Amino acid sequence: MRVSNLLIMGALSALVFTGCTNNDDNSEWLDSNSVTFNSRIDGLQTKASKDVWSNGDEVGIFMTTQTAEFANKKYVASDGGTLTAAPGQTLRYPEEGTANFIAYYPYSASLNGKTLAVSVDNQADPAKVDLLYSDNAKAIAAGEAVDLAFKHKLSQIVIAVGSDETLPDISGLKISLSGMNTQADFNLADGTLAAKESKADIEMNVSADGTTAEAIILPTTTLDGVKMTFVLDGKTFEWPVSVNGGAGFEAGYKYTYTATLSTENGKPAVTMGGASIESWTDQPGGDINVDFGEGGGEQPEGVVFIETFGTPEKNGNQWPLVKDYTGFDNPKEMFEDATGKLSVRTTGTDKKTNVWFSTNVEHSLKIKNIDMKGATTATLEYEVGANVYDPGASQDLATLKVRCNGVDLAVPSKVVSKENNEANLPFKLVIENVAVSDKTTLEFYCTSTDNTCGLRLFSVKLSSGEGGGTVEPEPEPEPTPGNNLLINPGFEEWGEKLPIKWDNNYNIGEIVKEATIKHSGDYSLRQTSSSKTSKIQQEAEVLGGKKYRLSYWFLDNDAKASSRYWFALVDANGKTVNDLNAEIQQEEYSVDNPDWQQVKIEITMPENVVKVRFEIRAYRNMTTNEAGGYIYYDDMELIQLD
Repeated sequence: MRVSNLLIMGALSALVFTGCTNNDDNSEWLDSNSVTFNSRIDGLQTKASKDVWSNGDEVGIFMTTQTAEFANKKYVASDGGTLTAAPGQTLRYPEEGTANFIAYYPYSASLNGKTLAVSVDNQADPAKVDLLYSDNAKAIAAGEAVDLAFKHKLSQIVIAVGSDETLPDISGLKISLSGMNTQADFNLADGTLAAKESKADIEMNVSADGTTAEAIILPTTTLDGVKMTFVLDGKTFEWPVSVNGGAGFEAGYKYTYTATLSTENGKPAVTMGGASIESWTDQPGGDINVDFGEGGGEQPEGVVFIETFGTPEKNGNQWPLVKDYTGFDNPKEMFEDATGKLSVRTTGTDKKTNVWFSTNVEHSLKIKNIDMKGATTATLEYEVGANVYDPGASQDLATLKVRCNGVDLAVPSKVVSKENNEANLPFKLVIENVAVSDKTTLEFYCTSTDNTCGLRLFSVKLSSGEGGGTVEPEPEPEPTPGNNLLINPGFEEWGEKLPIKWDNNYNIGEIVKEATIKHSGDYSLRQTSSSKTSKIQQEAEVLGGKKYRLSYWFLDNDAKASSRYWFALVDANGKTVNDLNAEIQQEEYSVDNPDWQQVKIEITMPENVVKVRFEIRAYRNMTTNEAGGYIYYDDMELIQLD
């Protein structure tokens, strides 16, 4: 059956079937009680169907009356959409009352009760795979014609294939889909489809000249792991369908792609277009640039090389060194650390992986033998941040210099600072028109004199061809219920003097990374009391009107020290909001206790509050004035509760 601009008058209704009765006396005469069916197929088709039903297309129909049910009668379509009963299959109206109908295509004589087995494995004739269903015809009286409106219950992919001058002949092209289920059960009672675990390759129906391809597939809510594979003259190109948003394929939708084939444009590239909704319903899927040059691979958006440095794990208290690390996205042999002191670690609440360029060392990280065969220019994008945690600290990210094949590149300038709360945040730097060769080497390096705060390289991406762009900072995430809004809340990450993201303005008491006495993790913070008040603090964004929990653990078992919390709320103008001071600023001091103690406060932020200053203070013995005692802190928490 081929369906493409079908207008068929009518509708069907869902039925519940409890039994089956034969109302056909095995004669073929038609009387006033015989049911006449007209039909239409909603939606636009391609060559999987045509403008009218094909003569001989077989449809299954169920009829339910007030007193009986008649199951799975075979009706045969004509070109005009009229459905005629097969021999011995005629449905007739009851003497009294009305009838409800459902129908489906293609007809199957081997239903399992009310379940139709669906398979999309064989695409030789897509029309035979195209599952149609009608459930709109309800309460039809005797003598009335039944107008059935069929809807598509599967999804369709159509590819318009073209090529450039490097491939004048694309006949013999093969395209397949992998990573998708191919078997399902369709419930005729309610029109629902349930896919079964049955992943298999689907060979698309490609025209003889290679210019069009199509397939009818099962709807899916995710495209994770789904690929299209193009094969021509022994060369293969794989494209991950998930680069088209990854949202899945919806029942009744046709997804149309354009694919341009070439063989001399360097590495494979994929460019996705936009998507608007029309009718099958049509859903343009975008553009695919298929390059059959040497190398192959699934490289979205012209990307030839991507490195995000994997997911490192500590060995005891130590992060792995680059020279020992095996968790790269690319082969370990491609990475060379000249000094042997670069490490791979995670930082921040989102645990973003990075290569750490510490201060006071001449660092150099080389990424060698990047395969750029066929390309002469490329665009380099990389994310870099600086460890600007001290008051007044700032660093130009251009301090991390870049060479390509031994030639220094013009690195964009971007100054980050503590004042702007930009410590260890990734910023994207883009360098266009980078000259590359078949085997390209990138080098990221810095000097000990320029790198004053410490630098982090978060990712590297190299794309063939021209590009461009400017420095783009990654935005801070919006507060989300359940997430700890404090960065480095357990004091696991440290700079030279302080835990990352925490500061101690006007503090004169010593702060130490404590590895022995801790509540959880590898470290806690130890603060020494002094002759004046000392503190440790961090500011975090919050939403006015929302409820939050502020909590932390502390250990005070030293007569020469005590502690209390002194949180503050801040408005958009940087002014403190004092509405809740009685609840968030502690009046009494802590008393000695051999056990860790937890402070926990829940408050609803005033509407004009945009930040919380999470501040804990340490004091000398307030009776004897003795100083030099220790307070330990760990597991700070600021969580939105609603």
